Amino acid sequence: MNTDRTRGAQLGDPAPQNDPTVPPPPPPPGSHHSATQTANASGNATVTQNNTQKNTQLKFSIPVVGPLLSLAYAHPLIAGLTAVAVIGGGGAAVTAALPDSTSSPSTTLVRGFVMKTDSAKAPPGYDFTPTPPVVADAGTDAIYLQGTFLYSTNGKMAAWSSSAVPTAEGCREAVTEHPVRQTTVSVSYVVCYLDRNGDPGYISVTASDNDSITVDTAHLS
Repeated sequence: MNTDRTRGAQLGDPAPQNDPTVPPPPPPPGSHHSATQTANASGNATVTQNNTQKNTQLKFSIPVVGPLLSLAYAHPLIAGLTAVAVIGGGGAAVTAALPDSTSSPSTTLVRGFVMKTDSAKAPPGYDFTPTPPVVADAGTDAIYLQGTFLYSTNGKMAAWSSSAVPTAEGCREAVTEHPVRQTTVSVSYVVCYLDRNGDPGYISVTASDNDSITVDTAHLS
């Protein structure tokens, strides 16, 4: 008998590790291989879900921010509001600064404006906030003429000590330190006032008669 003859695989022999015809050995008892795969799969699903959510939020937020700011800028009536856009899901907020809706008053000199009085009934009041002044609505602060006196319903008026045109700072200081509700007026008298917005102006009397006075007036800056 030749004992050196190559023998085939016998039952009980260990299978070669690189033999493709032999199935791999079963996992040892207590192995958590399947649990690990499940955890990895779950982790991959979570990452994919988070990335998808972020991409969706970015796609939604970025196109919305531009039109929102343009809309706010195009409508000054929304000036009291602040537009806030949340970008991406990272929690970053962008505040849109809206333009200021308050404009400075006109400093155009109005010459020959006539303020009338009426001895038989309440005289008309004049609102010096717009340029030129207008007859004031009921309940609106106004300056009116009664006889030889000018009256201010809000008391934001003061006599100016010179016939020269005052400065904005000088008028504001005069009204702040020496406010009056009435003051005598005649030709060449100058009176300072603060309008309903708190802007300073002056009234210079150029002519007078029994029923009216004629004035030059302007806001100061």
